[in-house]
Amino acid sequence: MQRTPDPSQLWHTRDLTARSPGLRPDREPQLTRMRRGVYADRPAGDAAASGIVGGAGASGVGGGGADTDPAARDAGYLLRIRAVDAARKQPIFARESALALHGIPYGIPPDVVYTTGHAKTAGKKAGIAHSAVELDPADIVMLGGIRVCSLPYALAEVARKRDPQTAVSAIDEALRKGVVSKSQMLDALGRQGSHGRRRAAWAVAFADAAAESVGESWSRVRIHQLGFAAPELQVWVTGRSGKRYRVDMLWRTPGGRPVFGEFDGAHKYGALAQQGGQTGAQALSEEKARDDDLLFVGDPAHWVWIDVLRPKRLERILTAYRVPRIRPSLESLT
Repeated sequence: MQRTPDPSQLWHTRDLTARSPGLRPDREPQLTRMRRGVYADRPAGDAAASGIVGGAGASGVGGGGADTDPAARDAGYLLRIRAVDAARKQPIFARESALALHGIPYGIPPDVVYTTGHAKTAGKKAGIAHSAVELDPADIVMLGGIRVCSLPYALAEVARKRDPQTAVSAIDEALRKGVVSKSQMLDALGRQGSHGRRRAAWAVAFADAAAESVGESWSRVRIHQLGFAAPELQVWVTGRSGKRYRVDMLWRTPGGRPVFGEFDGAHKYGALAQQGGQTGAQALSEEKARDDDLLFVGDPAHWVWIDVLRPKRLERILTAYRVPRIRPSLESLT
């Protein structure tokens, strides 16, 4: 899978000056300096260099900020990766940077571009974080002319080094797309360091191809951390009208009504409207009618990104709907 920006968005100083002798790229208003000797057209470069990348807020994970399009945010990070590739000699991209190139979403991109492979030094400098590791040739692939850690290796490393929400959301997506198996990830994990290996193995085991979005995956991890029972995913339910609906999550409560868990992303109703050729208000109205229909067979419980990012809020919602709790919440969430 390849997901790299248009190469025409990047320009080397030598190419610019060859076309326009005497040109000073750093003084050209239509260009943005990405790295030493590498420039981008102003709109794309400014987007990549702005606050679009890094720093999660209440809507940041799902939408990249209140005024940020996730697609623009992700494209900006990909442009930064490509600029590093243009400025450095055959780097190997790792971790979240590798996942971005493989087209696997996981939430907010990091503040740095990750590279790996054999080198005398490692560390963080000028927006690049490098780890000196001898890689097995099987763990390096080429994507659009760029050297990248294989998807199983990158997923295993992210699972070792990042929070479980980020790891599970990436693994869920890769499994859903059918581009990796759990055995491949565990095999790649065995070729990595021991630090975080148990956490990574848990993330691989917990992952589920039925999850359909980053928000659903983050929600699943939070639900587990809060001690609630694991829900069934993507279940078809028949409303009073006879219409069938697929709900994100379902809990069957002993002696009570089932609970339908619904994660509402920041752009949900805009996306629904676009798909159906409607206005956002029309899409919202249809969703309300859907809930009314489902109310005759169960209880729809909705939450958004802020509830996932602040677990106590999600805990109150699930408790109010009597979702079964099977163990105490993790101490870090209390």
